[in-house]
Amino acid sequence: MVWTIFVTATLLGCKREEPEEQPPAPLELDDAAEALARQICAGFYQCSCPANGEFASEAECVDQLDSDLQASIDTWLDAGASWNADCAGQMLAAWSTWECLGPGLARREAAYDPRVCPIVKGNRPVGSDCSTSQIGDDCAEGLVCISGVCVETVVPVPIGDVCEYDWQELPCAADSWCAYDDNSEQRICQPLPSVGDSCDWSEGYLCGPGSLDLVCNGETLICEPGPAVGEPCFEGIACGPGLYCDGGKDFTCQERFEIGDGCGADAVCPIDASCIANVCQADPPAACNLIAFGF
Repeated sequence: MVWTIFVTATLLGCKREEPEEQPPAPLELDDAAEALARQICAGFYQCSCPANGEFASEAECVDQLDSDLQASIDTWLDAGASWNADCAGQMLAAWSTWECLGPGLARREAAYDPRVCPIVKGNRPVGSDCSTSQIGDDCAEGLVCISGVCVETVVPVPIGDVCEYDWQELPCAADSWCAYDDNSEQRICQPLPSVGDSCDWSEGYLCGPGSLDLVCNGETLICEPGPAVGEPCFEGIACGPGLYCDGGKDFTCQERFEIGDGCGADAVCPIDASCIANVCQADPPAACNLIAFGF
């Protein structure tokens, strides 16, 4: 009978529900300095980061960073800031997924923005002077420190709202980007374009962030996929993913070189690689940059 019920349910199209993705575990204040230090030092040694002789061992690295980070946290708290364990957990989770990826790929894999989810927030009122760090600012909740002044704004910025203040661009809500609006003559959050949407040839980003792999056709003023291998890329048109525009081949899109290949410019090398001494060399992993992380 049980087998019959199971088969009937399967034939009727019943499907097993996929478990929902769980949010990162909160990082409580008492555990934060040590947990962050361990993650930073683990990546620093596992990725064979340059100048890793700065510490005698990974354990010494953890001890030193634990002390430094705790001192920075205490400075914020002594000034009246509050700690957000959920946001701290998000940052630590993002770091843990980077492994030894380069800066661009790591942040595409898992990005953390302290303006969206600040780990520390102060109590300064709107209009007051303020300061920022890599984990938040000293403005009160509902305010953001922009150009040294606490400004009242929602972050991430909703679609239709202003997203640039004093040349500082704020992150927009999901599936939108900060683009110039002819009507308001300001940058506002607008829905991300898709293939077939109209575009403004004069707009610097053309068809939105480069991660969309779309370009603005100068004749039709329509967003379309970037040119493929062998297709023209003149007049500032970018190429599709994994390609570059080769002026020596009649301005056509060509595949990027591999690490170790000879080169004449960064553009021909893979993502997260640079042309150094005429050879494509991988940039230091994102995890290596965390050794200089500070509050």
